[in-house]
Amino acid sequence: MPHRIGSEVRIPERVSESLERLGGLEQVTRSIPPRIVVKRVSGIFQSLSDPVRLSILYALSMTPLCVCVIKSILKIADSLLSYHLDDLKSAGLVTAKTEGRFIVYRITDLGRELLSTCGRLGTTGATRKADRIQVGVQV
Repeated sequence: MPHRIGSEVRIPERVSESLERLGGLEQVTRSIPPRIVVKRVSGIFQSLSDPVRLSILYALSMTPLCVCVIKSILKIADSLLSYHLDDLKSAGLVTAKTEGRFIVYRITDLGRELLSTCGRLGTTGATRKADRIQVGVQV
């Protein structure tokens, strides 16, 4: 028999019992991080959602690289590369350091950890149709 939250929303008994065990709806609501944390995590996932940015992270996971080498690998325009590197830097996934006339990018510990997770995701369920779609980025 369905239960209710308040006087309006009916919920299944199993969900109601689970909520009770957890301390109620208020406890579940309190377990959600503050909005600023959720927004930061969302931004990181947005950065990881782009094939070009993932390709940059994979390349940087091998060794620090200057912009000219990353450009050579990805074969994209300077402005587009700059946009993607800025995004990765803002997300805390890469750092940049000027070395003479060059800017050298390095993957951060966070970037390395998340890339490792992405790699594990990429090896599971590889027969799904979405996983067979070719991405236009060559690494």
